[in-house]
Amino acid sequence: MVIPDELTQLISAQDGLVTRRQALCAGVTPAAIAHALGRGRKWQHVTRGVYATFTGPLQPRHHLRAALLTTGDGGVVSGAMACRAYGLRYVPETAETVVLIPERSRRRTTPFVVVRRTTKMPESRDIAGIPTASPEQAVLDVCRGMSSLRDIRALLCEAVQRGLTTPDRILTMLGDARWKGSGLVRRSLDDLTAGCRSAPECELRDLVRRSTVLIEPRWNALLPGTMHRIRPDACWPEARVVVEIDSAEWHRFGDSVERTERRRALYASLGWTVVPVSPRRLREEPDAVLREIEAAVAAGLARTA
Repeated sequence: MVIPDELTQLISAQDGLVTRRQALCAGVTPAAIAHALGRGRKWQHVTRGVYATFTGPLQPRHHLRAALLTTGDGGVVSGAMACRAYGLRYVPETAETVVLIPERSRRRTTPFVVVRRTTKMPESRDIAGIPTASPEQAVLDVCRGMSSLRDIRALLCEAVQRGLTTPDRILTMLGDARWKGSGLVRRSLDDLTAGCRSAPECELRDLVRRSTVLIEPRWNALLPGTMHRIRPDACWPEARVVVEIDSAEWHRFGDSVERTERRRALYASLGWTVVPVSPRRLREEPDAVLREIEAAVAAGLARTA
């Protein structure tokens, strides 16, 4: 089968896929299409009306491209695949990829992705040839299918910590929307607005708020009273106490043992007490952790009185 140059260029731009309408409009006959799919075995079906012009295995990107071709012009990718395109790691394996289409469009079912109509199409950006929703839209579309507060916190914190978006922008995008799990998103955004930047820090904040003696600490703020640009996870300046969560997993790059030692030696030289806490202890021994923090803050206040 001879494919016109114009169609060849279009197929290349569409990751090797073509719609039946595109092929027919370019002059490919129905018989030629049938032969390529049948005896010729040069093409394969991807979904209704969309063909792959190769016989190798289909990748997730091909299914995504097929969904965009099926839904027509104006579709924007959001959800799981959009988050992964931005480099986010804390996307649940079960999270759905969403294709957003204008409300006026005729909704078509397509495998592998969820097609959702919206009255307000988000701004999109081109990522490797795929129209992709903004980071805040992408994470919210993933959160719509999540019920774990810890997982929602991890995803939102990662998006903010990596500088892809801000709590305010996510909150603005969320607006007055109400769906299952939206309350967990708002709770997580409250933690982010307070300054928390990881799921364990949010859990530490939950723990501190249970205390009858502790006030809210400063979260990820510059250590006061020093020229050193150091930001502890949480600190009580009046007591000169900091809490650091020992977990490379939940931080953007993770600290080496040596870097952690140098930082804690600096705290000691400046007269600050460090209370190290692991995410596991936060989950498994919360009462003991809270007592340790309360005792450290009480001792610090007594020293500075």
